[in-house]
Amino acid sequence: MRRLYLNCDFSGIQDYVLGVKSGKAQAKRLRARSFLLELFEHAALATIRDRFGVADDDVLIRGGGGFLVRLPSDGSDSELEKTRAELQRRLWEESGGEVHMSIGWGESDIQARRSLELEKRRPANSTLLTDGAWDSLNFSLPPMGDPCEVCGQAPGTRRVQDDDGDDDLHCSYCLRAREIGERLTRWERMSTVAPGAGQVEALGVTFRETDRTAPDSFRVGRWTPRNSNGAPLTFKQISALSTGDSRLAILKADVDDMGVRVGEIARDDPSYGLLRGFSADLHAFFGEAVQRMLEEDWRDIYTVYSGGDDLLLVGPWDQALDFAGALAGQFDAGPGQRYAITISAGIAFSPYRVPIRRGVDRAETLLESAKEREGKNSCAALDAIWSWDRHDAIIGEGKRLADWIESRAASRSLLHRLLTLLEASDPGETAMREARWAYQVERNASGTEFREWGRRALYRSEPDGRRPKQGDELAELAAEVRYALLSTRTRGGD
Repeated sequence: MRRLYLNCDFSGIQDYVLGVKSGKAQAKRLRARSFLLELFEHAALATIRDRFGVADDDVLIRGGGGFLVRLPSDGSDSELEKTRAELQRRLWEESGGEVHMSIGWGESDIQARRSLELEKRRPANSTLLTDGAWDSLNFSLPPMGDPCEVCGQAPGTRRVQDDDGDDDLHCSYCLRAREIGERLTRWERMSTVAPGAGQVEALGVTFRETDRTAPDSFRVGRWTPRNSNGAPLTFKQISALSTGDSRLAILKADVDDMGVRVGEIARDDPSYGLLRGFSADLHAFFGEAVQRMLEEDWRDIYTVYSGGDDLLLVGPWDQALDFAGALAGQFDAGPGQRYAITISAGIAFSPYRVPIRRGVDRAETLLESAKEREGKNSCAALDAIWSWDRHDAIIGEGKRLADWIESRAASRSLLHRLLTLLEASDPGETAMREARWAYQVERNASGTEFREWGRRALYRSEPDGRRPKQGDELAELAAEVRYALLSTRTRGGD
């Protein structure tokens, strides 16, 4: 009897989660959309497990927008195709066509992945095809009328007043997300239940709040900063907790070369025991350990999503930089050490009024640049890229420069001029840069310690003397200066 492997993957995740057109009440809406997406994944897996008798040991990979399972018996292609079509149609209806699910299968995990890649090339084919042919009626949407003022993707149906007093026109999808977002902060764990007995439904599967003792329970509670009255903080309030400049940091991080590592583990362990442990370990880190870190020590940082092998967090800009170093340290001491993997991050800064998806797009670009650095295992922020073993030193030096500004040992205007030299200097004009730098420091520095720093900052010490810093070293120095300027900026000022 042949044994099949089934691979499921969700696409359009980021666009769906961040599909908030308005800059108002972003936190609540993001929370709800992230939660719904997680329910879609759990519901699809629950359906597959129920229909094909998939045991716990046969769930090989899960989280991060998909799963890989081993079917315990010879599931017929017709039954698999029927299940795939049903799930895809339900997802189309419940997400407004914004999220797509691809499902492929084969007689090995490699064949399942190949089948999945083929399915990804024709998203929503189950919805757009009838009896194997394109159905032109399914390509037409009803007239938009007045569009939803929240997502801009569907017809508006009802106006609802937000906490900030704005009366926004909502579509049916955003109304559902709004309702769930308001209740979600009270839920910690959920599990599947019989139809009609739950609190929320996704893809035909019903869920309700439960505790850790339930055999199939999963954590849905994500850390949400709150005020003294227990109400969730808005992004405006979170940004106000920053030091100096009132800015949000959008932190996006994920595991380096995840696909390569999964392939290596699967190849070296035909029983898939190690692969199951690897997937569970990563899910425990991003889904549980990261939330404990936030709850215990970083309570002003908000979770958009965290699970699988990646996360997206929003917080005060300076706290997010500190947290990134702690995150990398915890990962390196845990899954990183156990499985010889690393993590990279991109951190973008944004005013709270700007739609969060713009900041996420920038964080995504920064994350990609961190992964392009040799060896990866890096952080991209403050217009520079550095390895994690340099993180604490760079942020610490930025804080030291800020202290000198606060004590008037140095001025912000002087730091601005020094930063201009770092940003505009031609690498071929090292001597000119050094001369101008020395002039600014000697003439304008009022503190002895700062003057000594200025005399040494452009150079690295070596056994045979000192050498001018170049490339990444100058970029790190510029990042330190930017940190100091951000943390000493007067709000509403320059």
